[in-house]
Amino acid sequence: MNRCLTSAALAIVFAIGLPTISYAQAKPEDPKKEEPKKEEPKKEEGKKEEPKKEEPKKEEPKKDPKVADYERVVKDLERVNGPFPLYLRTKNSKDILLELPEDKLEKIFLIQAAFNTGLDGGFMHAGMPVGAQEVDAFKWRKNENKVWLVRPNLTYRWDKNDNFATGAERSFPEAILGSFSIEASNPEKKLYLVNVTSLFYGQVFRLPEMVAGGLGGAYGLDPEKSGPEKVKGFPEQTVLQMKLHFFSPRGAEPNPFLMLLGLAGENTLEDDRSAPVKVTYTMWYRKEDSGYVPRMSDPRVGYFTSDFFSLDKYLNQDRTTRYINRFNLVKKDPTAKLSEPVKPLVWTIDPSIPEIYRPAVKDGILRWNKAFEALGFKNAVQVQDVPKDDKDYDHADGRYNVIRLSVAPSSPFGAISLFRTDPFTGEILNSSITLDGNLIADLMQEHMRNQASTKVASGRASQVLLRSPGRTQTDDHFLFSTQEQETRHAAANQMAKFGWSYEDCSHANELSNMAVLSWTALQAAPGMKISKEEYVKKFLADCVSHEMGHCLGLRHNFAGSTNLTTDQLADDNLTNEQGISASVMDYTPPNVQAILRGTGNFYMPTIGPYDVWAIKYGYANFSAKTPLAEKFQLAQIASQSGRPGHAFMTDEDADNWNPYAVRFDSAKDPLHYSERVLLAHKRAQDYAVTHLPKRGESYSKRTEVILNSIARSVREARNASRFLGGVVSNRNFRGDAGEKPTLAPVDAATQRQALALITKGFFAQNSFTLPPAVLDKLSLDENGRSWTAPLRDVLGAQQQNLLALLLSATTTDRIAENVYKSGNKGFGLDEHYGTILGNVFAEVGQNKSIVPLRRDLQRFALNALMVQASAPQNAVNEDVRMIASDSLKRLVKRFDAQTKTGDKLDNMTRMHLRDSRDTIQRFLDRGTMSAR
Repeated sequence: MNRCLTSAALAIVFAIGLPTISYAQAKPEDPKKEEPKKEEPKKEEGKKEEPKKEEPKKEEPKKDPKVADYERVVKDLERVNGPFPLYLRTKNSKDILLELPEDKLEKIFLIQAAFNTGLDGGFMHAGMPVGAQEVDAFKWRKNENKVWLVRPNLTYRWDKNDNFATGAERSFPEAILGSFSIEASNPEKKLYLVNVTSLFYGQVFRLPEMVAGGLGGAYGLDPEKSGPEKVKGFPEQTVLQMKLHFFSPRGAEPNPFLMLLGLAGENTLEDDRSAPVKVTYTMWYRKEDSGYVPRMSDPRVGYFTSDFFSLDKYLNQDRTTRYINRFNLVKKDPTAKLSEPVKPLVWTIDPSIPEIYRPAVKDGILRWNKAFEALGFKNAVQVQDVPKDDKDYDHADGRYNVIRLSVAPSSPFGAISLFRTDPFTGEILNSSITLDGNLIADLMQEHMRNQASTKVASGRASQVLLRSPGRTQTDDHFLFSTQEQETRHAAANQMAKFGWSYEDCSHANELSNMAVLSWTALQAAPGMKISKEEYVKKFLADCVSHEMGHCLGLRHNFAGSTNLTTDQLADDNLTNEQGISASVMDYTPPNVQAILRGTGNFYMPTIGPYDVWAIKYGYANFSAKTPLAEKFQLAQIASQSGRPGHAFMTDEDADNWNPYAVRFDSAKDPLHYSERVLLAHKRAQDYAVTHLPKRGESYSKRTEVILNSIARSVREARNASRFLGGVVSNRNFRGDAGEKPTLAPVDAATQRQALALITKGFFAQNSFTLPPAVLDKLSLDENGRSWTAPLRDVLGAQQQNLLALLLSATTTDRIAENVYKSGNKGFGLDEHYGTILGNVFAEVGQNKSIVPLRRDLQRFALNALMVQASAPQNAVNEDVRMIASDSLKRLVKRFDAQTKTGDKLDNMTRMHLRDSRDTIQRFLDRGTMSAR
């Protein structure tokens, strides 16, 4: 999730309901009224009077009994006009009856379902989609005395005249998801009265399953306490809000799946047997002639896409058509250099946003006008408060684009953007942003969540030393992700059953923790010139601007941070113009140059050059009538991907071995930037030790700063590790402007710089030293008595996982591959192992005692070498097996020599050296012993 989960809200123009339809009826005759007398014609003389002919009586036409029955049924019911005329039967039931014209059968209509009120702080909080993130497409189909709800198969598409159409029709059926009774019909007006009540109880959208799965437990719908709350009809939409009640005799039970996925919010129910919720449905018939032209995607520019199997590509290798997700933005005056749009992109500030933070929220949204003005749009993006004339405003109403604030005890989402698209074309129809109030609360309270892990994952460190059969060498997400990210990555695939394309976006949550730590470092800066309140607002505007980019269709861009050098990031004039990254869609940490100086652009002050260029690709108008007609112009834009500030790398790249596509790194020279970050973390730690806590406060905040400064420092080391065996990738096509190599090994000098940063900061003898006065006050109040401050375990876990990453089969394979591509020159495995082991075992031979944390690291290193030296065939590179075996032989000699000459060693060090020597010797002698 932007992933971030991709991861579903709402653009509204209030309109007056249609006038009530009147029905023409035959006027009955009045039997009391006399007919006017007719004058008798005068008789002519001499003629006989002929007898009168009797005129036949005219029979009144009989009214069709079905028409009378229809009128009787609807006579006393409340009617709501709109594109879906509804009758509400409220006297003895809560039925919802749809007046369905015959000509609307088989016509595509769209439904958007969203939570008006939520049940937790997770994926069922207010504003989240119910069912698919795309708008659901359906059509009505009559079958005898029923009307079926049919969903067309949009995953597979073809033209009826295609050569393969007959085979496709037999392979890709439509879905029948509901059957509703026809209660009456009017053959004169060709109307059906259909009972659609059950449609809004949510079974079609898997709502009962979501409730039962989200809360955990056997929850079922309670129809007696459920029914329509509000029904509104507008010229183009019908909006219906349902109050629904789910009940479980046993109450909620924790759902381990959602807890692992990170989507389980805190239960906020008064009594967990009772789960009341409101859901808003927005319905409209799809316009076939809206004038919107779908736009093809290009891998050089990052947009979310709507994809489908296209039969016209059946003979191609790639049979998928990909339309980017974007709004339909058109100029009022196409010839004007600057014109307002026909329909601007209006965001409504929900009343849940506190007044004090509204200017920052508006700033984050309106920054995007910079990109649209470059295309000739004036005021393309606008912000409004809730319209005063909409007394029934509903933040979940699909007619609005909304930004809201969620208030819950906790939430897995710091901020989440949801856009709803037309499933046929990819057009964005409406969108929303939900901010977690805890972001603001944590910053104001200087509270950091997600402290350093207190345990080493069982088997994780040893697992990465070998090539695991269950994964490929390129599956590097396993190495670089946290354990939580790994689990969420795997479990997210199962969310597809709800119609979700879950893309994790942890930007706001992660940035919030960094912001608190940076605030602590900022207080130690000599030139600090910003208040905490102003600091929070700048952070908030950055978060909103990032989520707004998602709402416009943009994916993450983790190459944006490589635009400026570390030194250039200290230039406020330059960062005012270009931002601290080329893209606000990157995960960029607080600008360390501003943090160390105490003033400057701490966060993105504007959108970047990539954002302007990407919006050009998505929203430039070429007056084309078909997607293919604008292919040439789009290719011209995308061919500029090699120009400065246009590089694009997204989530798939950030989980791999490109060291310049990393979450929360920064600068064109990221290793230099990391050195500055480590300095800032040291300042924050020193400030916490000398200034915290204040008199009358607990030690918890100081402990948080210390643990997080350590965890964030190790993160810098993990980022640096990607340079070792790293591959610099680019998305250039041949002939692009500024074309660069698409897969180039990291040069040897940069790899050495990365390894030096890691070994000096994390494997040196004085790494992780804290004053003795701090070590007995590492309390964490929120964790209660279960926290005993196991610092040796915490630090050991960090060191061992980092060492396992450096010696992993994937890292060593990459280093060996890069040496091969460099003509057997450069940074090789012998240098890699020699530098690492030289630092890890630095004390051996220096007649120095070895402290406990160092002994733990050395034992782990020995085990790693023995694992690799005895690995099965194809489990490691053969050069690695050779180096590991040779290193053990050298180390056993060093241990043996030190035990004989170490007159200044303490007892634990002597035992450690003897045990290490004996362990290695037994390993080396294993073949001889087995032969005996």
